[in-house]
Amino acid sequence: MSKPGAHPESHGRFGGPSRVMFLLVVAMALFIAVGLHGKQGPASAKSPGAVTLDEVTTSAGSLVAPSILDGKDATPAVPPPAPPAAAPAKDTGKDKGKGKGKVAPSSPAPNANAASGPDANEDQPASPLAGQFDPSAANPVEDDVANGDTPVAKDSAPPAPAQPAPPAPRYPPPAAERGPLFANLPECTTCTLLVVVPTSYNDLENNYRATVRSTWGALLRSLQHKSPHIAAPANATAKLLFFVGTKGLDAASAAKLRAEADEHKDLQLLDFEESYQGLSAKMVLIHEWIHDNRAAFPELRFVFKTDTDVWFNVPSLMQLVDKHRPTQTMIGFKYVNNVRLLKGKWANPEFSSPVYPQYMAGAGYLLSPDIASWVATNARAGWLKPLPNEDAVLGIWLAGSPVEWIHSSKFKHFVDPRRPGRITRLHPYLCNDDDILFHHLTDDGIRILHQSFQTCGSPCEATCAQLEREAKERKADDAERQRHDQIAHAGGNVAGGVVPGVNVAGGVIPGVNMDAPAPAAAAPVVRNPAGAAPALPEGMP
Repeated sequence: MSKPGAHPESHGRFGGPSRVMFLLVVAMALFIAVGLHGKQGPASAKSPGAVTLDEVTTSAGSLVAPSILDGKDATPAVPPPAPPAAAPAKDTGKDKGKGKGKVAPSSPAPNANAASGPDANEDQPASPLAGQFDPSAANPVEDDVANGDTPVAKDSAPPAPAQPAPPAPRYPPPAAERGPLFANLPECTTCTLLVVVPTSYNDLENNYRATVRSTWGALLRSLQHKSPHIAAPANATAKLLFFVGTKGLDAASAAKLRAEADEHKDLQLLDFEESYQGLSAKMVLIHEWIHDNRAAFPELRFVFKTDTDVWFNVPSLMQLVDKHRPTQTMIGFKYVNNVRLLKGKWANPEFSSPVYPQYMAGAGYLLSPDIASWVATNARAGWLKPLPNEDAVLGIWLAGSPVEWIHSSKFKHFVDPRRPGRITRLHPYLCNDDDILFHHLTDDGIRILHQSFQTCGSPCEATCAQLEREAKERKADDAERQRHDQIAHAGGNVAGGVVPGVNVAGGVIPGVNMDAPAPAAAAPVVRNPAGAAPALPEGMP
C-alpha cells in the first residue's frame, strides 16, 4: 500500500515515470548544446562582408576599421615557424665522463638545463627554443652553481641576440596598404581637426570658396591652438579641404579647377558627377577619402563636415574638439523625429518610415574619424545604400549604433523667416555672441560676420555696435575726469569747477586771474506768467 499523499506509480524521488522524464530532459539539453556548439551568437551575427561597430573597436575602446588609422593591418602577423632544432651531440666512449658541463659544437644554442649538471640526459629532446636566443642560458656559470656543479668554463659564449630591424616609417604607408583614394598628403602631426567641405565648380561656388579662404579659412590656416592633446611646445592645428567632383566638366573648366588646386593646395578632386540628389553618394566618397588618408593625421580627433555658405567660430569649435571623446561621437544640431517628405527638394520616397531616426543637420557637424571609417568600410562592402538627404541618411545608417549624438543649439542651421533665401545681415534676435555656426549666408554675409568677430570677438553686429558706443562713452568720461584732475592740480578756483577748452598744462590757466575775486552773480530774470515782456528787477532802469 502506498503511503498517504504519494503518487501510486512513483518509486522514490527519481523512480518510474519521473526518472524517464528527467532523462529525456537531460538528453534534450545535451542535444541542443551539441547542436549550438560553435555557432555564431546573435551578438556577433552579421551579413557576410559587413563590418560591425564592435569589429572596428580597438583595445582602447575606439571605433577603428580594419587596416586603417595607424597604417597597419588589423590582423596580427603570424611569426614564421622556428627552424627545426638540431639533436644534441652524444658523448663517445672515450669522451664519456669528460664532457660534463660542455656544449657540443654542433648545438645551435647552449641549453643549461639539458647539457650541464650531473643529471643531464643525453637523450633529452631539443628545446623548442633551439636556434633562438634562450634567456635561461645567458649566464651559464650561474646556472651550473644553481645545479650544484662546480663552475666550468664553456667552450663558446651564447650568441648575441639579433638586433631588431629598424621600424618602417609610419607614413606614407606601404603601397599594399594604401586605399584607392590615397592622396599622399604631407603628414600633419599636430592636426586635431580636419574640415571637409563638399563643393562644386560653378560661378556661385567659386565665389564662396574665395570668400571662405579669406575669412574663416584664413583663421584655420593660421590656427595655433593650445590643446591638452598635443605635447608642448607644439600647438594644435587644423586642415581645410574642399571636395569637388570633376566628372562631366568640359576641358576648360577642368583646367581652371586644376590650376586652382595647384595654387591653393586645398582641393581634392573626385571622379564624381555633381548633383544635389547625388550628394549622399559624394559624402560616401568623402568618408572613403578620410578612411584612406587617416594615417596622414596621426593626432586627428574630429572631422568637421560643413558647407560653403556658412560662417563658424573657429576657437569655439576647437574647444569642442578638445572637450569631447574622439570616438563614436557626433556633435551638432540634432533633429529628432523629423518628418520624411514625399515631395520637393528634400523628398525621400524610398525610406519607408514616416519619420527619420535622429541625425545631425548637414550645415555643420563634428564626427569622430572612426565613424567615417565605418561608413567607408561598409559602403565598399556594398551594405550601405545612398539615399537623398546626405545628413538624414547618415542617421539611418547609424541607427541603433553606440554613437553618442550630442545636441547643441549653437549650431544655427535655420533659414531667416523674414528672408527666405541666403542672408546678408542677421536680425539681432537671430544672433547670440556664443553661437558657433550660421548657415544660409551670402558671401557678403560671411564677410560681415567675420569682420564683426575680428573687431569685437562676436559675430553679432548689434553687439559690436553696443561695444563701440560703450567704448566712446568710456573715452568721454576719461577725458572729463582728466580735465577735472588737471584743474585740481593747478589749484584753480573756478565757479562750477569746470573750465571748458582751457589748457592747464604746467599748472597755469591762461587768461584767468586766480587772485581776482569771483564775479557777482547775474541778476535773475523773472518771467511774466501772462506772457508779457519779462519784468526787470527793482532798482534797474
